[in-house]
Amino acid sequence: MELTIPTALKSLSAAGSAIKDLTAWWKKAKGDSRAVIGELKDNLSYLDMVAEDGVDLSEVIDTISVSEYKRLAKEGFNFNTLKKGKISLLPSLEGTDLSSWNGKETAELIESIYDKINDLKIRHPYVKKNEKYRWSVRVNNIRKRIWLLLKHVRS
Repeated sequence: MELTIPTALKSLSAAGSAIKDLTAWWKKAKGDSRAVIGELKDNLSYLDMVAEDGVDLSEVIDTISVSEYKRLAKEGFNFNTLKKGKISLLPSLEGTDLSSWNGKETAELIESIYDKINDLKIRHPYVKKNEKYRWSVRVNNIRKRIWLLLKHVRS
């Protein structure tokens, strides 16, 4: 399946670019922010292996993590501190599946990313052979949201 990438996200989708950006962001962050950014970076690495290297999702699903996100959410961490301000989309994102994120807060995007990751972790072990789930589409949708988060952080 070919992944359609809006122009605004093309540079982040290039091999390793998003991981490099996450690493740079992680190095600047402190405390709880650093923990969740590191978890996102690791998760993106695993999802990239599935999307780009042909690794079966079954091989990495147990290593994909939501523990830092859940810990911080339980403690009432304000995910908007990762990047203050609303998400503003570039014109090339209009008409894409990411256009609905215009004007939303960072916390909403983080929650969406982790909801989708958690859904993968819950469903995949039990219904991995069910074709209606289109695992590659789900993996790519998570990757695109992480790229959007990085684009938002850069702005």
